[in-house]
Amino acid sequence: MTPGLVDIGIALAMVALIAALTVGFHRRTPQQVEDGPENELYRAYTREFDRTLSAAAVPTSLPEISPDGEKGYLEKDDRKWRLQIDRAEHNYDRLGDLGALETHEDGELSSTAVLLMVDQSGSMRGEPMAWVAAGVRRLSEELGRRGASVAVAGYSTAGWHGGFTRRKWLRDGKPSRPGRLCALLHILYQPFDNAALDPDDWRQMLNPDVLRENVDGEALEWGVNQLKSRLERRRILLVVSDGAPVDDSTLMANGPSYMHRHFLQVRDAILGAKELELMAIGAAFRVSEFYPVSRDAVDAGTLVETGLELVTRNDKYGL
Repeated sequence: MTPGLVDIGIALAMVALIAALTVGFHRRTPQQVEDGPENELYRAYTREFDRTLSAAAVPTSLPEISPDGEKGYLEKDDRKWRLQIDRAEHNYDRLGDLGALETHEDGELSSTAVLLMVDQSGSMRGEPMAWVAAGVRRLSEELGRRGASVAVAGYSTAGWHGGFTRRKWLRDGKPSRPGRLCALLHILYQPFDNAALDPDDWRQMLNPDVLRENVDGEALEWGVNQLKSRLERRRILLVVSDGAPVDDSTLMANGPSYMHRHFLQVRDAILGAKELELMAIGAAFRVSEFYPVSRDAVDAGTLVETGLELVTRNDKYGL
């Protein structure tokens, strides 16, 4: 074969190889399915791997409740966590200068139960979680000083990319439209019967391995269940969030609006039942599209101020 023909042959072989690799890549890349009908029922593929943890159980439980460790997703160096704690402590200490917080009537919220629910998705990583945690800590203290019963919880998922739930679905042959394909993780940082948020438990809120995905519809249902047994006249579910519900595994297998539609259904059911008050604070994000009663915050100080404004406003909002 002449040199020219050799060069042409090599070029054609390279083109064929690139084409084969491209086809193979596209075959391996998962494609998001289209949305189902509007009346499609929301469901979880399995609840076997869902977990609710106390703050104290977080360090020992995180390596066990998901496959993140074997994938190398768990933080093996705690310097990032320590940096987060330092940031949050700094933000918290600065809140001592908020003089307006001192003006209140003793016992004004004595017939009020407030559950502070914090979105702990991956988008909160870094500075957002540092100031949100500081603000939530101070807000819980201020509400307690005014007589309210306060609990603090976070919502996330047990692992990236669906965790053990998605693995089960893959073993089962990937049935179509499987429903929620991740394992829920709810963490109770401060139970209602605790007088204050323990500093050690509060630091667990800053654990970088907690921050994964957010399933807001089911988080609201979980929060409502926590409040059902409270005997206070006012029961308030106050959500701190930085966006819409997202779990990639679930959305790829069920359609892009699957989780948002469920969130809206749950939200509307809560508002319609009028058994408790639903409020939200946007963490550097406008949440008025999702929550009719809401305010936005850009730092720990505005989070405390807006939270107090929401809770201490004129009793129930039109109920």
